[in-house]
Amino acid sequence: MATRALVVGGTGGIGYAIACRIASESKSSTVIISGRNKPQEIPHANMEFRPLDASSMRCIKQYTDAYKLAPEGGKDRSLDLLVLTQGILTMAGRTETPEGIDRKMALHYYGRQLLIRELLPVLKDDAKVLVVLDGVRGGPPNKLNWDDLDLKRSYGLGSAANHCISMNDAMVQAYAARQQQQEGGPRRHFVHAYPGVVQTNIASSLPWYLRPAAQAVSHLLAVSADTCAEHMIRGTRECAAAGEKEGRFWSCIDDKGRLVASKPAWGEEQMNKIEEHTWKVIDDAINKTLPS
Repeated sequence: MATRALVVGGTGGIGYAIACRIASESKSSTVIISGRNKPQEIPHANMEFRPLDASSMRCIKQYTDAYKLAPEGGKDRSLDLLVLTQGILTMAGRTETPEGIDRKMALHYYGRQLLIRELLPVLKDDAKVLVVLDGVRGGPPNKLNWDDLDLKRSYGLGSAANHCISMNDAMVQAYAARQQQQEGGPRRHFVHAYPGVVQTNIASSLPWYLRPAAQAVSHLLAVSADTCAEHMIRGTRECAAAGEKEGRFWSCIDDKGRLVASKPAWGEEQMNKIEEHTWKVIDDAINKTLPS
């Protein structure tokens, strides 16, 4: 079955493995991979690379605006699958982008939400959106600092992880809820996935004294990126099919692609607050006057 997919963060690691697996399923598929640097190898003829700095809200807006322009020759740009895997492993404290957002949170949360929002018009009615971060450990709302959701005043590595994970949880539910409010609307399925420990080169970004321990853990516990990709794709498809029968259009899945059935539902007021915060931070960043 032909699939048109966009994989952001698809130039390495899990994202690259997901892109390659989708491309290999059908020669009729089209897979766009986007990230900062073009991979050394693009192994399938139906894969293409488009550069994107996914830490910049302004770059993301320019990228999505260009994507949505009427294509030459009437080529359909509607997407069956949007996959968001961009991220960074760092032990540094709050490190702001020129737009005033912590780089880790820009990659793991804000940029992902902007990509979804801006690409909704080109997502097919039965499209699937896969956010790969941690669909298992997202805590209840009381884990959030509601007075400092972007952690300008209370940043820590643990709090940044909790906020990105939990707010992604809330947003996949919010997208599904807004969709269900439209009578006869689309049936897109939004998935937040936990990939587990995966064999990638991301540990190379750690300080030198932490790399041996990270490599040892990877050797003992990690699965290959291709195995992880198989679990993520299968889990997304299975949850989407089961969810449609149940009238549920969001899922969280674990590292084997299994539904996390115990995830709590977020309240309407909580989702509203997170949405309002998210779009304010993002739109302020887009409209920010940057130093020349």
